[in-house]
Amino acid sequence: MKIKNILKFALLGALPLVFAGCASTNPKAAFNDVDKTVAARTGDSIQWPRNDSSTNEIAKAIEPLLQTNLTAQSAVTIALLNNRSLQAEFEEIGISQADVAQASRLPNIEIAGSWRFPDRPSSAADIEYSAAGNLLDLLTMPARKKVAARNLEQTKLQVADKVLQLAADTQTAFYDLQAKMELVKRLDTILEVNDAQADLAQRQYDAGNISDLELHNQQVPSVQSHLDLMKAKAEVQAGREHLDRLLGLSGEQINWQIADELPSLPDAEPPLENLESLAVSQRLDLAALRSQTNSLAAVLRLKKHTRFIPGAKLGVDTERTPDGQRVTGPTLDLEIPIFDQGQPAIAKLTAEFQQAKDNYMAQEINVRSEVRESRAALLAARETVEFAQKNLLPLRQKILGETFLHYNAMQKSGYDLLAAKESEQMAEQGGIEALRDYWLARVELERAVGGRLAVEPAASAPAKMNSEPMPMQMTMPNNH
Repeated sequence: MKIKNILKFALLGALPLVFAGCASTNPKAAFNDVDKTVAARTGDSIQWPRNDSSTNEIAKAIEPLLQTNLTAQSAVTIALLNNRSLQAEFEEIGISQADVAQASRLPNIEIAGSWRFPDRPSSAADIEYSAAGNLLDLLTMPARKKVAARNLEQTKLQVADKVLQLAADTQTAFYDLQAKMELVKRLDTILEVNDAQADLAQRQYDAGNISDLELHNQQVPSVQSHLDLMKAKAEVQAGREHLDRLLGLSGEQINWQIADELPSLPDAEPPLENLESLAVSQRLDLAALRSQTNSLAAVLRLKKHTRFIPGAKLGVDTERTPDGQRVTGPTLDLEIPIFDQGQPAIAKLTAEFQQAKDNYMAQEINVRSEVRESRAALLAARETVEFAQKNLLPLRQKILGETFLHYNAMQKSGYDLLAAKESEQMAEQGGIEALRDYWLARVELERAVGGRLAVEPAASAPAKMNSEPMPMQMTMPNNH
């Protein structure tokens, strides 16, 4: 039997197995599953650019969003489409899909040949050919395919969780930047107030009405306000750069604009009961840990069931002897489990399985705690904003208005009026920080739960926090 006949025999026997259930290397279906999961939780779709054409399409898709004032939602949309680190994470799906395809294929048949030549010319050469395949791989292929498929499911959950984490990070950076920009506006006003206070003190000093010490004490707030404003502007620039990195923007794309006021409080919070159970059921990191535990359990079962099965290679061998005879028959190579019966491998898998179970239980406890903590933080932040808007800010505005009346009646000094204006601005600054903390707490709660919380829009805009305009250039009363 010639070598080509040996190959034909081996291939014909293996063909039904090779084509039975071969998985594709194309990860499109797996990525579509991730896209559906993300869309259900964020309302946004993701794309996986795998060539220059797809990258150009994404650039065109985000261009209109960059031409208008960014919102938290449009920023998330851009990040999910354009973040390069996220796109690198998508390749994990391709890697895992390739593992599934590999697990569904048998190892290639091994072909061997030997040629032995006699030491005397009158004798013919001894020629031998063989073809063999691993029988154990054939027997365990269905189990290996299931393990690889479970690993793919785990990868899809992990990648989807990375997408949700990017969405949360983007919203956090967005609200933080909005708050910093709004604080810069307040610090500008405070600076004007303190500059006016320093100017008033200088004029009083020039008139001989205050001492050097009093002048310097009145100048310090102005100098400090300049420093605070410089720091705040630097923080705004750093916040823009942080958001640029999350959105994957560079070049002319970084010239985007953003509304410099935080959104107002929603009229009411969505139902916050049973959030722990909801988080446990839909958190993707928990689901990935469950999948990992199940996969390790399957691998451990497979190893236990095959530990005493010898490694076996089944094949066919043909030889032409020197006397011209052709000898053909099957071959069987066995690996006898005498010295290694799989105990170390089973011990390792058992430890990894127990570790995965413990990690899952620990993460479930953490998730429940995160939900409780985030829910409490959200309610506390809302209470703080509402209290400040209903009590502190109106009170500061009333004090400023009454101080202005007393100033006009020469019952309060210019310093008193400026101090009242500064206190009002500081109260507004505290209100901005409280509103920022509310939106950050809401993002954190959504991250802890593993999905969006519906936002109820406010019925009307909140009361303006600015008081009646007060002239910064004041004349110095004669009796002060």
